[in-house]
Amino acid sequence: MSNIFRLARKEDYSYIPELGLWELNFDKRPVRGVRCDDPEVGAYDYNESRMKFKKALIEKQMPDYKFDFDSVLKWAAADGSPAQCRIILNLFHAANLDEYKRIAICFIQDDKKNYPYHLDFAIFFTGFNTRLTTNIDLIDQVEKKAYEQER
Repeated sequence: MSNIFRLARKEDYSYIPELGLWELNFDKRPVRGVRCDDPEVGAYDYNESRMKFKKALIEKQMPDYKFDFDSVLKWAAADGSPAQCRIILNLFHAANLDEYKRIAICFIQDDKKNYPYHLDFAIFFTGFNTRLTTNIDLIDQVEKKAYEQER
């Protein structure tokens, strides 16, 4: 489906005397606003319904990615190995930005992309700033997973 769609203007309507209604010239589908009593109102209704449909379609196609440290922790808790979880915890506990970047670069190089691609953005661009606002329950889950073999 095309990303571009035509919006209606009141000039796009023709009056049909047999029906006593105005009809949109370029779209005959049973969509709200195609047939109406007033072309201005019809154009508004048609455009609103088309934009709602397009928005719903886009939202359905877009993954629900969040680019923050919470998403990194969620991935680690659900799919990360114990070694990966330990590295994520090291990122969380990094004392400063330089240490954080050093750990992140090692993680990326050593792990060879064995994690979802959107986490790169979450780790490198927003992770340091959002790591201290994360859910404590997620941190506990990652800690348990990181050290489960040692117990």
